[in-house]
Amino acid sequence: MRKLTCLFLLLCGFLPASAQKEAQKGAQPESMLVDGMKHYMKEDFGEAILVFEKLAKVQTQEPAVFYYLAKSYLADKQLTSARTNAEKAHLLSPYSFDYGLLYGDLLLANKEYKKALECFEKLLAYDDHRFDVEPDMIRVKQFVFLFKGDESKNAAEKNAYYLKAADLGPVQEELWVRIIQLDWELNRKEAVVEHALEALENYPRMAPWAYPILGDAYQALGNNSASDAAFEKALAANPKDDHVLNNYSYFLSIRKEKLALADSLSARLVKDHPNNGTYLDTRAWVLYELKRYPEARVAMEAALKDKENVSATLWEHYGDVLFRLKLVDKALEAWKEALRVDPARETVDKKIRLRQIPEN
Repeated sequence: MRKLTCLFLLLCGFLPASAQKEAQKGAQPESMLVDGMKHYMKEDFGEAILVFEKLAKVQTQEPAVFYYLAKSYLADKQLTSARTNAEKAHLLSPYSFDYGLLYGDLLLANKEYKKALECFEKLLAYDDHRFDVEPDMIRVKQFVFLFKGDESKNAAEKNAYYLKAADLGPVQEELWVRIIQLDWELNRKEAVVEHALEALENYPRMAPWAYPILGDAYQALGNNSASDAAFEKALAANPKDDHVLNNYSYFLSIRKEKLALADSLSARLVKDHPNNGTYLDTRAWVLYELKRYPEARVAMEAALKDKENVSATLWEHYGDVLFRLKLVDKALEAWKEALRVDPARETVDKKIRLRQIPEN
C-alpha cells in the first residue's frame, strides 16, 4: 500500500509554499518534520508525538501531519488521541486510502462499527481499481459486506453479502461459520457441503465444527455413507460432542443400521447428560429398535420429566414403546397427548384410530 516516508514527503513538496517562506524567515516546520520522522522510525514514539504536535499547530491543513501523529499515538497505545488525529487526517483528505484505513481501523478498535462502515464506504466510492488486489483493500471490502450481512434481516440477502465477502479473497474462519450456518437455515444442503469442505481445506482446525454439520447435511441429502464418515471424523476430533453422539445414533436408529454402534454412542451420551429429554429420547429409540422395550420405557419416562424439552415426538415415541409392551390403553393416552401438542401430526392420528402401530 502507498506508505508515506520522510523522503517521499520532502521530495513531493510536503510543505506548502507559505510554510516554506516561513521556514526561510526562521520558522522550522521542515526540520521539525525531519526530526519527528527520525523519532518515529527509531520507534521513539513519545518524542515523535511531541514533535508532530508542535508541527500540527503550524500545518493545520496538512493531513500527513495528523496521519503520522495518529500513528505515533497508536504505537504509544494512546488510542483516543490516535483516533482523534486519524479523523482529522481523514476529514482533510477523505479519499486517501491510507488515512481512511487508519481511521476506520481505529473506529473498529473502539467498536464504532457504523462509523467505520461510513468511512470505508467513502474509500470504496473512490473508484481506484489499481488497488483492488491489495490485502488492505480486500479487507475493507470484506468488512463492508460482512457489516451489511450482519445488519440485514433477510437471510437470503444476508448470505449473499457473506458470499460476496468470501469471493474477494482469503476467507476467515468466522466468515465460513456465518456462510455455512445460513446455508443450513436457507435449506441449501448442497451449499453446506460445498462450503464446509472448502472451509476444511483452508482451515483443517475447523474439523470439530465442520464435520458435525457435514454429517447432518449428508444425512438430509440421503448420502448415508458420507454422513457416517463425517460423523466418525467429528468424533475423532471431539469424542464427547453431544450433538454428534445424539444425531449420529438417532440417524442410525431410524435407518435400523449399525444398531450396536448406536447403542454405544447413545449410552455415552446419556451418561454425560442424564436429564436431557432430547438425548434420553434418542437413547430410548435406539433401545426400541433393539427391541429392548422395558429399558426404552425407562428412558422415555425419564425424558418426559424434562419439561422444557417435552414434544409431540417424545409423547408419540412413548406411546410406541408402551404399545410394544402390550399396554395399549396407556399407549393411546400417550398418543392422544402427542396429538394435543401437535394436532397436525397425521401419523399419531392414524395410530389412535387403528389402536396400533401401522406396519409398513
